[in-house]
Amino acid sequence: MGIGFFVIIAITRYLGPERFGSLAYAQSFVGVFMAFASLGLDSIVIRELVKAEHKRDAILGTAFYLKAFTSLIAIVSILLLNMLSPEDDMATPLVSIIAFTIIFNSFNVIDMYFQSKVLSRYVVYANSVAFMLTSTLKLLLIYYDAELLYFAYALLLESALMAAGYLYFYKAQRNSVMAWRFNREIALALLRSAWPLILVAVSAFLYTRIDQIMIKEMIDAEAVGQYAAAIKVSELLYFIPAVIVSSLFPKIVEVRETDREEYLRVLERLYRLVVWISIPIAVTMSLFSEPIIELLYGDQYKDAHEVLAILAWAIILVSVGAVFVKMLYVEHYEKKYLYKSLFGVLMNVVLNLLLIPSYGIVGAAVATLMTLLSINYLYDIFDRDLRALYYLKFRCFIPSNRN
Repeated sequence: MGIGFFVIIAITRYLGPERFGSLAYAQSFVGVFMAFASLGLDSIVIRELVKAEHKRDAILGTAFYLKAFTSLIAIVSILLLNMLSPEDDMATPLVSIIAFTIIFNSFNVIDMYFQSKVLSRYVVYANSVAFMLTSTLKLLLIYYDAELLYFAYALLLESALMAAGYLYFYKAQRNSVMAWRFNREIALALLRSAWPLILVAVSAFLYTRIDQIMIKEMIDAEAVGQYAAAIKVSELLYFIPAVIVSSLFPKIVEVRETDREEYLRVLERLYRLVVWISIPIAVTMSLFSEPIIELLYGDQYKDAHEVLAILAWAIILVSVGAVFVKMLYVEHYEKKYLYKSLFGVLMNVVLNLLLIPSYGIVGAAVATLMTLLSINYLYDIFDRDLRALYYLKFRCFIPSNRN
């Protein structure tokens, strides 16, 4: 992650705000369709693998074929929209290339298998090798003064290499994808649980990335570049709560099935852990936003430091949300997650429409923070079931628990 971050810094400096903004816009645009193609199956598949490991090949095969089919639909939709939309000299070809990364996302069902077995290290190996190889390639592209288009091809290659890595480590564990099979009953069961999560996945991505799309439409690509540069720094350490929560998810499922009181204690400890890891990160990043941006990006991204000072605090809310989302899956509250996510999209779009015209990219940052606060702390007040666990989100800010 550290090496990758400095590669991103090098790319951001090399491309400049306008070209980097076009690349960030293309990734955000494709990301909406990738969220749809995921079908919201990830946590559900992990849950089912934990509960019925003997059905592994049927569960993985069914999930893979469902994802592959929707990936093809997503790619075709992107290409058609590209043909129909007004041509953008920079963004249009970038979107067309990056769209094909979606098909390789189907192989992340192997990631779900390793998570269900608490063997995430193999996923880390695959991701790290792919990332190191493509990071080297990106640095070579900078050295040889390559065109923007080649960076989109590098992203496509990275997705392909990660898929290849998953396949390699899956086979190394004496498993075979040839044993995967599609099961109609399992497909229907997965889709019944996941259909709200299809909208959830799209909605969750929208309220975290719609701001970049709206900035591009309401201001310009250069403004997207300034904003995206700040986001790259603010999101640098998001992986910490994500890794902790993902690694412990199978344990949460197991405890929920056997001991309700212990389940609540585990949730509270997990909330407290990720929050108190996040607080010093947020404080440091916000206080030193200006020298951080100047050091990393130089004068050409001088407008990004105000955005970073605001978005730095998002890691706390993201950490709370990471735990809460897993809890929703464990409790089978997929529909509630859908409603929260739709509420988040509505909040973010409205706030962006109100704040971007007057405050530019700083307004977009405020809109993002207010949206995260609303979906994690405001929405639950209006849901009776969620209110029962609401206290955990406040108790986690108490540094120690004497109980």
